[in-house]
Amino acid sequence: MVLINKAINEVTVKLVYYGPGLCGKTTNLEKIYGNPKLENKGKMISMSTETDRTLFFDFMPMELGTVGGQKVRVQLYTVPGQVFYDATRKLVLRGADGVVFVADSQNNMRAANVDSFENLKTNLRINRLDPDKVAIVFQYNKRDLPNVDSVEEMSAYLNPGKAPIVEAAAISGTGVTATLRAAITRILENLKNNVDTSLKDAAPLAAPDMTAKSGATPGSAGTPKLSMRTEGGTFRTVSTPNPFEGAGAGITEPEEDPFGSEPAAAPATRAGNGRSDMESMLQGAREVVRALETALEKARQNERSLAERLSRL
Repeated sequence: MVLINKAINEVTVKLVYYGPGLCGKTTNLEKIYGNPKLENKGKMISMSTETDRTLFFDFMPMELGTVGGQKVRVQLYTVPGQVFYDATRKLVLRGADGVVFVADSQNNMRAANVDSFENLKTNLRINRLDPDKVAIVFQYNKRDLPNVDSVEEMSAYLNPGKAPIVEAAAISGTGVTATLRAAITRILENLKNNVDTSLKDAAPLAAPDMTAKSGATPGSAGTPKLSMRTEGGTFRTVSTPNPFEGAGAGITEPEEDPFGSEPAAAPATRAGNGRSDMESMLQGAREVVRALETALEKARQNERSLAERLSRL
């Protein structure tokens, strides 16, 4: 849900990167954050678990111009792809204005891509958001690898419809800013056309079930990121070096302007009180923190249980 803060003359939109485990969501955000051309960024916040991370930062791309005479601030989120963090994914999707679905192009990831996309649609509906109206962009990532499906094959099983598709190799930065630009353009088009993305007849939101695995299967979990460790189970600020320094493997391309020069203009129709908007955002942030901490504790319990079983073998 677009937030309009008239006190500071600012529109805030929320963009979530979604996809199966290890598909490149985190890499996308790190490349965006490290782009020296992208200014007016907030700090990157990372919540680490034993197997994945949830990242967040916001920025104000001045090149976008204004929407209804108000500046645009973009909030970027990733969600963990592993099966047992489905409750976290539901919470992070709340109020999303757009989604980048990052699909892994490797031919052995077809089932994981399909499972994750179905999980996305399910969780959007749970959050009373219409999957057919929310601004969705598909990124076909890891195009630099040898064992990848063609774009036509991926589109055949993902069925993206009229949604934009961007080929990418996020590890080297290829396609990262093009994906971001396409996603924000779609969000602003929805604003300009007054598209209501909510599901009017959906049931009221209930408290999240922290054990739910809706729409996800073990195949969508990906391989655990063994090098990542939790630091006290709390939020920490990440100081990220410029990822564009040094050549990446596979596809390379010159740095591009993240947005282009044409300003976007659209009538803003949804107004909000500055204080109430901030309180709503704070409440949402607290819910995400609680969900992440609960999921982290469950993951630790599972780790201890597996370690005990292994010691008895």
